[in-house]
Amino acid sequence: MISANIKINIGRFVLALIALHFSYAYAQGNVSGTVISVRVDQDGKGMVVFDKPVNNSPGCINPAYKSALAFDASTAGGKAIMAMALTAKNTGQIIGAYGSGACSIYYGNNVEDWYYGNVN
Repeated sequence: MISANIKINIGRFVLALIALHFSYAYAQGNVSGTVISVRVDQDGKGMVVFDKPVNNSPGCINPAYKSALAFDASTAGGKAIMAMALTAKNTGQIIGAYGSGACSIYYGNNVEDWYYGNVN
């Protein structure tokens, strides 16, 4: 049989995982807007700049990039993000995009990383 102490510790662990999941879900930024510009640097790191600020951005962003989400065009996902952003820019369509809550792609603490998005 499993002792009561182990059951309590398992319960606490499960609650901690649930709390971590929800804190992450609400930490990510989100934006619904038109694309102002798409920047891609020589190393493939880039950003999509929107016509409005990203809501609920993490504290790691540089205020100069409050309307941007970062991507890495050297990956398949980054290429898809770039294609979607360029298409939306050229057609004037609105993108709904969400950040990951982290700032790791675009040279450290500058721009929130793109997590997922869609053309509306």
